Amino acid sequence: MDALAANPNAPTLLDTANRVVKWSGFASRGKSVPMQERVNLTSQMAMMVGAGVSLSSALKSITRQCQRPALREALEQIQEDVLGGSSLSASMRNHPRLFDPAYVATIAAGEASGRMQEVLTQLAELQRSDLRLYRTIRGMLVYPVLLTTVSMLVISTLVVFVLPRFATIFEQYELALPMITRLLIGAADEARSRWWLWAPVLGAAVAGVVAARTTTKGRELVDTTLLRVPTLRQVTQTLIGARACRLLGLLISSGVPLLEALRLLRLAISNTVFHRLVDDLEEAVSNGRSLSEALEGNVALPPSASELIATAEKTGRLGEVSQMMGAHYEEEGQALARQLVSVIEPIVTMVMGAVVAAVVLAVMLPVFDIATLAQRG
Repeated sequence: MDALAANPNAPTLLDTANRVVKWSGFASRGKSVPMQERVNLTSQMAMMVGAGVSLSSALKSITRQCQRPALREALEQIQEDVLGGSSLSASMRNHPRLFDPAYVATIAAGEASGRMQEVLTQLAELQRSDLRLYRTIRGMLVYPVLLTTVSMLVISTLVVFVLPRFATIFEQYELALPMITRLLIGAADEARSRWWLWAPVLGAAVAGVVAARTTTKGRELVDTTLLRVPTLRQVTQTLIGARACRLLGLLISSGVPLLEALRLLRLAISNTVFHRLVDDLEEAVSNGRSLSEALEGNVALPPSASELIATAEKTGRLGEVSQMMGAHYEEEGQALARQLVSVIEPIVTMVMGAVVAAVVLAVMLPVFDIATLAQRG
């Protein structure tokens, strides 16, 4: 999964992480290649090139091991192109659904500088960091998502199937039912009697929300919200900072010109607020201003980014410092995400518990009334 392939608009933390950090050199649309296989591909190329194996031989060996038809087919074509005299980057450029512009540009810079093994190693490490972060976020979200799903299934079962059975018993005793019981019985009757109406309405509503998220305004709304809500803002800023700084450092260290590196950053990270920041950075560089000046007051990156970039520009070590910043922000982002999930978990537990308790009370309160009547009788 990668930033150009994944749905960039889902509002969950996991999908937010996907949008912010998932650039791994591949932009698969319709031909999914697992992240681990992408890491393996780049790592194997780095090791073989470092060991002195020719590029065509390395590609041939990797192709034989590849189990994914889409990737194997692309690698076979790339191998043929390389044997025919094309460069690796030019061959990869013919497969934009598998290799995105940032990956290709980095490979091209490695070819031009004669540092292919070093560049491939750094690319592999970049992909590993993406994979680590994705797995960390996914692991943290398993419990809240599972709890919410199970709770909703339990609540739906109680309301739609269990409560109507009790309703027939309550009618026999002609009880004055509590408000919550009447509301739930009415909702259950409506759902059971006119499911043919509400099912399409619910489906259309979900489809409408999904479609809205794919629009420019929908994406801007989600991205702006992520950077305005205090807790989410810190997590989002550090995740964007980790991805942007790591990639910027890699591109600059590989010899990619700064303006081209900024353009590739825009393609690699899908947050629309970050896109506006990159536009400002490109304008600043074109007009001879420093990156740190354009970063002042931005909301897409952590507040410390401006000062750190200013230091890097003064020392002439922008590439190296940017990669160090990326590593720092990655650790900080994971820590903040853990804190956020640790807050979400008890909240979800309490909310779901309260809803289940309300449904149980709606059933049990009339039962208690029946028991009281039986004792009096």
